[in-house]
Amino acid sequence: MQISIQLDDEHAQKLAYIQQTTQENTLETIQQAIELRYQQLQGKTHDPLAKLKQSSFIGSFEAEADFAENSENILHSLLSEKNDHC
Repeated sequence: MQISIQLDDEHAQKLAYIQQTTQENTLETIQQAIELRYQQLQGKTHDPLAKLKQSSFIGSFEAEADFAENSENILHSLLSEKNDHC
């Protein structure tokens, strides 16, 4: 596929820097950028675990429906059991 583009000065300078640093030609540089972006997008859509790890989600657990209401009593009970076994 043949593509013709017009870059603004900022992106033209960035492209020139990348090419000087990597010794890649324009085609190689653009192919690398496309490949990198493609992999990023594939990772986001096909790896739910990676997406979860990147989120601010802390965790979850299963408990009785009244766990929040009775959490203080449950904690005291667990601590008593632990101290009884020591």
